[in-house]
Amino acid sequence: MKLNLSIVFFFLVSISFAQPKQSISLEEFKSKIEQNNRSLQANEQEYLQMRAEFRETNATFLPQLSASHTAYRTDNPVMAFGTLLNQGVFSESDFAINNLNNPSAVSNFVTTFQVQQPLINFDKWVMRSALKDRADAQLQQNTFKKEALLLQADRLYMQLQLAYKSVDVLEKSKATAQANLQSIEDFYAEGLLVKSDVLSAKVRLNEVENALSKANNEVAHISDYMHYMMNEEGALLSPDNQLEMNLSAETQETDLANRSDVLAMDLSVEAYDKMKKSTGLMYLPTLNAFGNVQYFDEEVFGTGAQNFFVGASLNWNLFEGGSRIAKNQKMKAQFQQAKLEAEDYKASSEVELEKAKRVLQEAENQLNRNALSLEQAQEAFDIRKNRFEEGLERTTDLLNAEIQLANQELLYNQSIFEFNLAQLQVQFLGNVK
Repeated sequence: MKLNLSIVFFFLVSISFAQPKQSISLEEFKSKIEQNNRSLQANEQEYLQMRAEFRETNATFLPQLSASHTAYRTDNPVMAFGTLLNQGVFSESDFAINNLNNPSAVSNFVTTFQVQQPLINFDKWVMRSALKDRADAQLQQNTFKKEALLLQADRLYMQLQLAYKSVDVLEKSKATAQANLQSIEDFYAEGLLVKSDVLSAKVRLNEVENALSKANNEVAHISDYMHYMMNEEGALLSPDNQLEMNLSAETQETDLANRSDVLAMDLSVEAYDKMKKSTGLMYLPTLNAFGNVQYFDEEVFGTGAQNFFVGASLNWNLFEGGSRIAKNQKMKAQFQQAKLEAEDYKASSEVELEKAKRVLQEAENQLNRNALSLEQAQEAFDIRKNRFEEGLERTTDLLNAEIQLANQELLYNQSIFEFNLAQLQVQFLGNVK
């Protein structure tokens, strides 16, 4: 019964991974992420919000225009007198005492065009510059997030390559295990081996099949996550090339100071500095101009009479109950906090970069060691295989040599992946282009 269940299980697994595969290149994968990734789109919207906040400050120097049309009817003596004057229809008879005290009801329609022009507002000018720095900082931060996401894309793509490489190794190991099992069964049939040798070979074959099933599942998991990052659905993905060691130029120099996230921190500090200065400039007076043109008529939208009104206003708020002092203190504290956080971030980034360099060096050493170990494991297996066929080697020794060879090949492929990833990490953290 257990044997039948195992057959059904592996049959279902083989069917699930027999679905059509879609080949994809790293460049195509990154391109689709840049175009469709929801995280990048959300970051773009955040930048657009900050850019819109900056553009709101155009009111610091651009005029404000408005138009209105007002209608009323009144017999109020004062309002009626003024209305007739505004309409330009006041006559000598309107000076009669009875007409002044008990005027007839009059209708008035007023069309007004009004303009307000900011002239001198030092605090708003500086605040506008601060908001520009904030928007630029967000743009730089979005650039860094995009680069980090593309690094994740590199890693995911290499994981897909590694998963397929593991499948290839395990399929080859399965073929070897099947061949070994056949040889052991032949020797057992000839009475040269015992039953436990056959069982050990079958256990080894089952182990390889289980590992192969897990490797195939890993391919599916990675493929699903790649589709998620591209914001699409599709078939099982496969890389258009195999995992191989990539060597970058040895003379590459890091440029941490110009890394986009570090530039974003610098711009953020500068923005807080300007916001602090803007709060201090609130003590200075402001100068703004204003004016309007009005049309008065007894008919709707009439233009029977016209007048204008222009002027300028110099305002100086000398004391606001201490609120500006508190705001100034708050902005100073926020500026110092931003400055300290930026310094800490830069120091932390330096530590991360140095750590990444050490990881790269260790990955290179491990790669060289595993390459040598793989050669030795292959040679050891070939020797034991030949000796076993000549009846000079035990079954357990042959199986152990085959296990060692398969594991070492998997470790070697893993070390290639870790070396390539470590290189990319150093390039990313060090702003190597």
